Amino acid sequence: MIAEMYKRRMKVAFVLSAIVMMMGIAVFIIDRPDSEKDWFNIISIGIMGLFLFSFGVVSRRNFIKLKEVQFHESTASILELDHLIIKKDVGFFPRLLLFEKSGHFLGTIMPIRVPFIFYPLILLIRDSVTMLPITYGVFSNKGNVIMTFKKKGMKRSIVTVKNEHGEKLGEYIQENLKSFINIKGELRDADGHLILSIKVKGFSGDFTLIDAEGRQWARYLNGYFPFEYTKIFKDMYNDIVYLSDNISTHHKMLLIAMIGFLFLGRNE
Repeated sequence: MIAEMYKRRMKVAFVLSAIVMMMGIAVFIIDRPDSEKDWFNIISIGIMGLFLFSFGVVSRRNFIKLKEVQFHESTASILELDHLIIKKDVGFFPRLLLFEKSGHFLGTIMPIRVPFIFYPLILLIRDSVTMLPITYGVFSNKGNVIMTFKKKGMKRSIVTVKNEHGEKLGEYIQENLKSFINIKGELRDADGHLILSIKVKGFSGDFTLIDAEGRQWARYLNGYFPFEYTKIFKDMYNDIVYLSDNISTHHKMLLIAMIGFLFLGRNE
């Protein structure tokens, strides 16, 4: 699974690099630069192409290192663990791959139903995919749906979470217009009662979620990744979220759906 992810990243990076470089060459031929500003634009295009190419080279190197390694599927449930390693995978619509520290594959968070009209829109708002009302599913490594979530609203993102039977578990409500520096929101149960107040640092994405009783539900520190696990997870985009064992399965499902929504909207 991890090797295939690097393979997809490699292909996308090389294709985008080729497109950007060809655009730069075309601009240079059609409209020869005759000012510092024109040269700056051409050089900027070239730098972007080289950056994408170098990203492809790194992804290829990681793919070669890992393609012969056997990554096993986890025997644990996503809901049983006190941590999740989250890796954002490339695709027309982004998805999240979930792993244990050991590298064992846990499952996926990916779209279930995408209206056809959203496909051209994603080209314009690729870095803001959570703006679209798409139904996402949290899947086990066997492909079974554990829960789903779907966002609606613009001023406020109301993310409705349902279990595998389609029964409403609760909602994550995020205040979009008021979240200039920090992301603020609330996790509520199916009856609308407040369970947990959410505050995420807007620039780093860090959060420590503590309820009214002082219990810690989850913790994430951007840039922190235990060194001992970097032999398996070789690139720099490794995120580990620690989860509490002291909350109910029902609440943990809401928590994981909320975390999935946040990570789908993050830029790497």
